[in-house]
Amino acid sequence: MSANDGRERILRAALELIARDGFDGVRIADIARRAGASTALVHYHFSTRAQLLTASLTHSLSAAEARLERRTDSEHRSAPPERLADLIDFGLPLTHEDVMEWRLWSELEMRAAGSPELARTLASLNDRIIQPLAATVTAGLATGDFRDCDPDEVATVALALLTGLATRLIARDRALTLAHARHLAGHQLALAVGYAGELPFRPLPPQPAPAPDAETPTTDAAQPPRPSARRRAPRTSSRP
Repeated sequence: MSANDGRERILRAALELIARDGFDGVRIADIARRAGASTALVHYHFSTRAQLLTASLTHSLSAAEARLERRTDSEHRSAPPERLADLIDFGLPLTHEDVMEWRLWSELEMRAAGSPELARTLASLNDRIIQPLAATVTAGLATGDFRDCDPDEVATVALALLTGLATRLIARDRALTLAHARHLAGHQLALAVGYAGELPFRPLPPQPAPAPDAETPTTDAAQPPRPSARRRAPRTSSRP
């Protein structure tokens, strides 16, 4: 196993275990075992558990950004309204991977208030979400698709809106489905940018059927068998 491959496996194992059991419920030995690595190798790559948490989330975010860019290129969805719709989907837990990222994101947010290092990491990751949103709104103003709005303000409000909706979906709020959350976000952000009509979303991916448990909410948000969390955001690219 090469050094890069070992680091990749460790990050993936950390992502899965922290998302499932929470940051405090995971030991370095657990991560090493899941990654098929030694605890010494984990400590070689990551000196602290906090560093491992932030590195896992950053790694997951980068992978999600790359997936979004590949999909955008392959489906030729570069028009500002299409891009904004895709960024809304990027901010909601549509898939199992999204749910895992959101759970890690929640762990980071909880600890950021007591750690300047983690607070800086959280601010940096939030900026990676805000930048492409602001760039898309700027492009839409230039093309005439959007009007009478401030890109930075819209991006900041969009991040807050998507984070709130995603938190409710991850918590399996019975009153909110994924389709409804997407509709709310699309409607409110279309109003914010002065877009006439509904944003051109792609079809939602298939969602798992609710578990046959009376206590299990009937939300259609992506739900893995027992935790897994997300937030991601496309890097600012040359195109909106």
